[in-house]
Amino acid sequence: MKSINSINQIPLHYARLVNHPYGTRGEQRNFSIDTNFFNVLKEALDEVFSNCPLGKPEVITTAGIFVDKPGQHGHGTAFDLDAIFWKDKTLITNNFIHHKELYLGIESFLRKHFGIVLNYYYTNHEDHWHVDTSVAVDYQESSKSETLYLQMVLKYIYGKPVIIDGLSGPQTRGHTKDVFDRLNINTPITTKVNYLKFLDLTGKVAFKLSEEKITPLQLLENLQTVVNQLPTTNRHMVREALNTFVDYDDTSRWLSGISHHHDLDSVIDDVLNS
Repeated sequence: MKSINSINQIPLHYARLVNHPYGTRGEQRNFSIDTNFFNVLKEALDEVFSNCPLGKPEVITTAGIFVDKPGQHGHGTAFDLDAIFWKDKTLITNNFIHHKELYLGIESFLRKHFGIVLNYYYTNHEDHWHVDTSVAVDYQESSKSETLYLQMVLKYIYGKPVIIDGLSGPQTRGHTKDVFDRLNINTPITTKVNYLKFLDLTGKVAFKLSEEKITPLQLLENLQTVVNQLPTTNRHMVREALNTFVDYDDTSRWLSGISHHHDLDSVIDDVLNS
């Protein structure tokens, strides 16, 4: 076990206090961590930020590494990532809906190094990524966390109409086969070399998409996603108000003149040819 307050010269902060609340840069702290796990974490974050178009951040905030409780945190072999702060950009994990491409680009590279990655759609992990090395890196159809990630990138990166429920079924398998064919990756995804190639290419595609200009239609889709997550008692009223706005003649004409989608094929071709 060793004590650290930075990773790869990136200051490591804590932001879960009254005077340094979640979502702020917090304050730099010392954290205990298993030495071997630290080496994996350094390698993972180096690959993340070497590929990320924003480069190395100024600050990373964490909810904890060694924590006196059962499980991997109790051994200093787990890391909870709350937020990443660059000079002109911030990714706070519970804002996934508004930064889907950047979020999933980062997660794709994290998954190349950690067998366990719990994300926004995993129960009680909306506000952080949990990563650990308690299992090997691979894809298991029975894994809820791995299937959630797969469904998230199928929907938000590759534009497939998949339900995000963490259950691998015919719909998820069919869309996965289509994307693997487009990326020139052999199937099945359960073969480790295929899975690793998928993670690498998907991370690069997601990062390229994150650089493209956000359109009003994308912002509207984000708003609709947020509305769908509201409690049932509030959802109907807000949805009706949103639909009234969208269906209004002037609004409808304005929205119909806006390009809707990324040129995904061009982005994929750029990644495959790079």
